[in-house]
Amino acid sequence: MNPIIETHQLTKKFKEHLVIKPTNFTLKKGEICALIGKNGAGKSTFFKMLSGQISPSSGDISLFEKTGNEQEKVKKRMSFMIETPAFSPDFTAHQNLEYYRIQRGVIEKERIPQVLQLVGLEKEKKKKFKDYSMGMKQRLGIALCLLSSPDCLILDEPINGLDAKGINEIRRLLVKLNEEKQITILISSHILMELQLIASRYVFIKDGEIVEDISKEELEEKSQKQILVKVQEPSIAAQVLETVYPTIQYKVLTENTLMIQSHVNQGGHINTLLIENGVHVLEFRIDTFSLEDYFLELVEGESYDELSKK
Repeated sequence: MNPIIETHQLTKKFKEHLVIKPTNFTLKKGEICALIGKNGAGKSTFFKMLSGQISPSSGDISLFEKTGNEQEKVKKRMSFMIETPAFSPDFTAHQNLEYYRIQRGVIEKERIPQVLQLVGLEKEKKKKFKDYSMGMKQRLGIALCLLSSPDCLILDEPINGLDAKGINEIRRLLVKLNEEKQITILISSHILMELQLIASRYVFIKDGEIVEDISKEELEEKSQKQILVKVQEPSIAAQVLETVYPTIQYKVLTENTLMIQSHVNQGGHINTLLIENGVHVLEFRIDTFSLEDYFLELVEGESYDELSKK
């Protein structure tokens, strides 16, 4: 499948600081790809290079397999919401969109009622922007992105500052756009639980560098239930486990905690086995490993045991 976005050795340097290290990234048609990283990791800088707001220091960006001047023709197939759009507070939703429709050269006037219906604001089109809730304002921002009938949306923190109702509205909208309109989406958010609900792929960025690129299926496989066992004699516990289960997969998280990643359905037998072989079991539990847990271990460098105490 032809890529919508492709970067090759893309970098960005501000003065002497390399904000984005050489980055190779591909976004494929139909994906909802989540770009995940803590504040200052380089997410917004990366998005701004894709949109053309800032220029790369080196490397290449391909949009719909077009580079250089040819990109101007295909950029109309993409829409970006990197910062909250500037809407007039005293204009209605319809008036605000009409202003941008003219400014951006969108010929079809019927696009305004169409996008308002898509984002669920058709009944609120005559309400002034200043009277909108935060969730409604964000949905209007997405409506603006949809005016040009894009094939791809790039959204930087679209659910930032929203309450639970607003977050749910945006989540349902993005899934609808992806499934019904086949719009490809690249999104960032610090609310990882929401990304886990909608994304088909997760790209982790740390200090300007992509450190992991994993599909939803791969993450779910890694996120299967796992056994956390705290013991007084970890070396004996490891020996017992390896003797009885030669193919067992486990990690030593701390000096006395093991995370067993296989044979989870035999948890009861494992617990009994350790006790019968003289291992003093201090704690035994079966946990799941969420996207947030994965992020903390990968990007923040915290062990599962440390984050489970928080």
